[in-house]
This record gives sequence, C-alpha cells and structure tokens, in this order.
Amino acid sequence: MTATATAGAHLATGDSINAQLNAGISLDATAAQLKITRKWALKLAWLSRTFTAIDREAIGTDNLARLRITHLEAVAGQPEGLRVSLLIAGAEEGLSVRDLRERAAGLRGGHREGGQAKETVELSGGPDAMASAERALVSYARMPREQFLRIYSGRSGPYIAGVIRAARELGIRITQEVGGAPNVSSSNAGFIKEN
Repeated sequence: MTATATAGAHLATGDSINAQLNAGISLDATAAQLKITRKWALKLAWLSRTFTAIDREAIGTDNLARLRITHLEAVAGQPEGLRVSLLIAGAEEGLSVRDLRERAAGLRGGHREGGQAKETVELSGGPDAMASAERALVSYARMPREQFLRIYSGRSGPYIAGVIRAARELGIRITQEVGGAPNVSSSNAGFIKEN
C-alpha cells in the first residue's frame, strides 16, 4: 500500500491491522503479511483508532476517496470536535495538506479562546455537511438500544444533544421566516411553504 492510496483504503487497512492485533497476532507478523514496515503498520492502526466508524460515516465515503493519508495525519492531533469538519472541508474544497494544517491551526486558536472561529460555520454549512449530519442522526436513530446508549453516554452524547437542540431552533426559525413548518420530501427537495 502506498501513500497515494485513498484515506479510506488506508483506514480499512488499519482496521484489518487492529483486528489482527486484537486476535493476538503480533504487529511484526501482521506487517509482514501485508508486506509493509512495522512503522507503517503502527501508523495505520493508530489512524484507524483515531478516526472511528462514526467519524468516517460523518466524513463520507466520497470525501474519504478524495483524501490521502497525509490529510488524516494533518488533523489527527486536533480536538475531536474539529477533525471531522476539517476533513470534510479538505475534501470538498480540495485543500492541500499545508492548507489543511493552516486551517486547523486557525480553528484550534479560535477553539482554545472559547469563541467559535468564523470558519467553523463555513465548514459545516454546505449541502454535503448537512447530508452527512442527517446520515449520522438517522444512523443513531436506527441503532440497537445498547449500542446507542453506549455512544450517547460517551463523548458523542453532548454533540448529539447539541445537534438536536440546534435542529429545533432551526425549525422554529424556518417556521418564522418561511411562514410554515418545515416539510422535507423523501428526496430532500426542500421546504414547502404551508398556507
């Protein structure tokens, strides 16, 4: 596997490495089987653990196909709440790794100061980001109870609650601005004004 493979392919290899490690197979044996160095195997396993299945679903398969391992590495050390939005922006805007690192540094500075960086809104407001958020919420709604409770009681819980709260606020605004309740067709064609 080379550095030119997609981020999605690298994460899948990392998943395979972690599965073998969990099964008791040594890192050296796993690396030898995959014909990669031990260092490369460690990196892929680490990235696989850093970008969870929920993160990947939020990023989207198409976006992961546009990214490289260097994009993953560029944001892996960022706060959990920024990693996904940075990778979505990186894919959708075709950002170079250098540009992605610069964007991350700017957002991290705004994140630390307690304020919300202006670019955070720009990163999360596009149709792909909204579709990704919708997919994540539908996934949570359809999960088996035990799995959902585990996720909701973990680090993702406050974010899920925040999205629900924000969606309610947006629904109220749509009602006020458009003059009717939001009505979304199954094809997500948009809002229909009620009379």
